[in-house]
Amino acid sequence: MNKQKVGIDGCNITSEIYVEILQHTSNIDIVACTDESLSKAISMKNKYDIPQVMTRSKMYKDKKIDYIIKL
Repeated sequence: MNKQKVGIDGCNITSEIYVEILQHTSNIDIVACTDESLSKAISMKNKYDIPQVMTRSKMYKDKKIDYIIKL
């Protein structure tokens, strides 16, 4: 089964709950996160071992990301 590549838009307490659940889902791979606050995005990246922080516009244009969860 192919893993779906997911980006997280919005790095807050709600998105942390989503990330914790999605990381235990076998067919989901969280590949990036973004937030208006760069420090929040970097903090989430480091806390949950997310591969990269992106700008919002780059994330929405990235054809390698299958789904974006806006929180």
